[in-house]
Amino acid sequence: MVDAARQPLIDVRTYTEVEKVEGFVGNFKVTLREKAKHVLADRCNGCGDCARACPVEVPNYFEMNLAPRKAAYIPMSQSVPLIYSIDLDACINCYKCVDACGPLEAIDFSQEDKLVEEDIGAIIVATGFNHFDPSVMDEYGYSRYPNVITSMEMERLNNSAGPTSGNLIRPSDHKNPQTLAFINCVGSRDKRYNPSCSNFCCMYSIKNAVLLKQMNPELDITIYYIDIRTPSKGYEEFYDRAREMGIHFSQGRPSLITENSETHNLYVHAEDITLGQVTEKEYDMVMLNQAAIPQPDQDHMSSVLNVAQSPGGWFMEYHPKLRPIDSPTDGIFFAGACQGPKDIPSSVAQGSAAASRASRIIHSKEWEIEPTVAVVWPDRCSAETKGRACGLCVKACPYGAVKLEGDKAAEIITAKCHGCGGCVAECPEDAITQLHYTDAQILAQMRALLADKPEEKILAFRCHWCSYGGADLAGTSHFEYTANERGMKVMCSARMDSDFIYEAYRLGAGAVLYSGCHPQDCHYITGQVVGAKRAARLKKIFERMEMTDGRFRVEWISAAEGDKYARVLNEMQAVLDGMSPEDLKAEIERLKPDMSKRLKNFPGVPGVSEAMAYSDGLVKAITDQKEAA
Repeated sequence: MVDAARQPLIDVRTYTEVEKVEGFVGNFKVTLREKAKHVLADRCNGCGDCARACPVEVPNYFEMNLAPRKAAYIPMSQSVPLIYSIDLDACINCYKCVDACGPLEAIDFSQEDKLVEEDIGAIIVATGFNHFDPSVMDEYGYSRYPNVITSMEMERLNNSAGPTSGNLIRPSDHKNPQTLAFINCVGSRDKRYNPSCSNFCCMYSIKNAVLLKQMNPELDITIYYIDIRTPSKGYEEFYDRAREMGIHFSQGRPSLITENSETHNLYVHAEDITLGQVTEKEYDMVMLNQAAIPQPDQDHMSSVLNVAQSPGGWFMEYHPKLRPIDSPTDGIFFAGACQGPKDIPSSVAQGSAAASRASRIIHSKEWEIEPTVAVVWPDRCSAETKGRACGLCVKACPYGAVKLEGDKAAEIITAKCHGCGGCVAECPEDAITQLHYTDAQILAQMRALLADKPEEKILAFRCHWCSYGGADLAGTSHFEYTANERGMKVMCSARMDSDFIYEAYRLGAGAVLYSGCHPQDCHYITGQVVGAKRAARLKKIFERMEMTDGRFRVEWISAAEGDKYARVLNEMQAVLDGMSPEDLKAEIERLKPDMSKRLKNFPGVPGVSEAMAYSDGLVKAITDQKEAA
C-alpha cells in the first residue's frame, strides 16, 4: 500500500464509497462519496496526539472487538494514508482532540460527505469477502461461552501487533491455554447456511495450528474436520508437516460444545469417523473456522456496477474457464475473493491478471464489440406512434443499454449492448431488431426447416452459449437421438420471441423445444430470467388451447449436458409417436387459426414479408425439384 500511495499515477481514495456507475467500456462516469473524516488530510501528520487526548473508548473492529480504540482513531497502525478520523457516533464533543492538535488545526467538525465524479476507463472490483457469523449455530455456543472464539479472533490474539502482543490467552480468565480444538467448516458445507466449501479454510486452520505449535511446542492442538482439502502446490507437504509436529486431526464434524460453568473449560462432542465412535474431549479453548461469505453490501454493489451474481451471492464472471477475470459488463473485472473464496496466491494472480485486462482497455483508442447489437426503428416505437413509451425494453435489458428520454423513441447505446436480444423479443410494437438475428432471418430459417413434412419435425430453439453447446456435445459424443430434430441458434433464450413459437406451430411443426442456459449460467446476467418468464406465459397459453402436453417443452441445458439434450429430444419424439398421424394433423389444423390470430402484426415487421415471399419461392423450387426427380 505504501508503494501504491507513492506512485504518482495511483490515487488512493480511502473512506470512499462508489455511489453510481454510468457509461460503458472505456467511458465510465463514476460517482464517489468521499466520507467526512472530520480531519483535514493536507494538515494531519499522523502524530496521534488527538487519539491520546480522546477520553472515549469503543470496541475496535480491526481487533475483532478484543481491544478498544478511541473516537479519534486510525483503523490500524499501518494505515495508508496515515490520517486520523473522528467517529462522530462515539464522540462526546469534548474537543480535547482540537486542543491536542494545536497549531496544525487539522480537525474540522464541520466537514461533510462530498460527491465526486470521475471519468474512468476500466473498473476492477476487489471488495473481498466477509466471515460467517457462528453465533447463529447454537450448538457451538459462540457469544455464550467466552472461550469459544473465531479464527479471526485467534489471528489477532496470536499476532505480535495484536491486542495481547502475541500472547495467546483465554478471554474468560486471561490464562494461557494448554489444550486447543479447531473446528473446520463452521457454516460451510452445511445446507442450513452455505452448502459450498470455503476453499482456503483447511490450510488456514493448519497454518494457525503450526504457528501456535512453533511458539509453544507443549500445546495440545486437535483439528476437527470433514475432509482435509490441500489441492495446491506445497499444501499437502504443509499438512504432513503439521502432523509431524504433533498436531492431531480428527475426522468428523462436532455436534455440540458444552461448558464447565466453574472452570469455563469446553467439552467437544463429536463422532470420530476413524475410530467409529462418539467422543467427548475437554479443551481450554475452541476456535471456530467460519465460512467465507459475500460482503453484506454485495447486492448493492451488484446493482451499482450492473454485474450478475452467482446463486451463492458472489459476483459472476463472464465465463468460468475462458474469461474468469471478466464480468459480463465490458470494462469491469474481478480480482480476489469478491468472485468466490480464494487463497492469497490465487488472489494475487487474479489481481495481476485483472490489471493486465484493464490495461488493454486503457491503452486502446477504440474497442471492438460483438456485432449482434440491437437497433431501434424510431417510427415504430410507441413513443412515436402512441405518444408514450411502454418501457418494456428498458426492463428487459440487463446492461442499461436502452435509453428513454421523455416522449422520444427508445435509443440503444451500442457500446453497452451485448446482443442478448431480450429487448427485441419483449417489444410489443416490434420496433427493435437485432443485427444478424433479425426476425426476417430467423423466419426464413424456420420456413426452410419446416418446408417438408413439418408435423414430423421437432424445432429446437437453442441459445448460443449453453444449449447450442449441449446439442453440439450430444453429436460429438455420439448420443443417439431422433433424426427429426431441427435446430436453430439465437444468442439467448431472451431472444426467443413468442412470434417465433406461434409461427412454428402455424407452419405445422410437430413440437417445439425452447431451451437455454441454467439461471446461474446465463452470459447476459438476467437474460435467462426474461426468457423463462416468456416461456412460462407460452406454456399457460398452450394449456388453454388444449395443446397435447409435451409438444411445447422448456428445458435449461448447459453446454456440458449433451446427454440431457439427447434425452429431452427422445422424450419429445415419444410424445409425437404416441399420437396417431391423423390426430396430430387434426390438432395442428385446429390450432392454426389461433396461431395466425396472434401473428396478425408479424408480417408488418420490416423485412418479414419479403422473407416470407423469398422462402416460399425457395421452398416451392425445392419441392418441384424433388417431384421432378
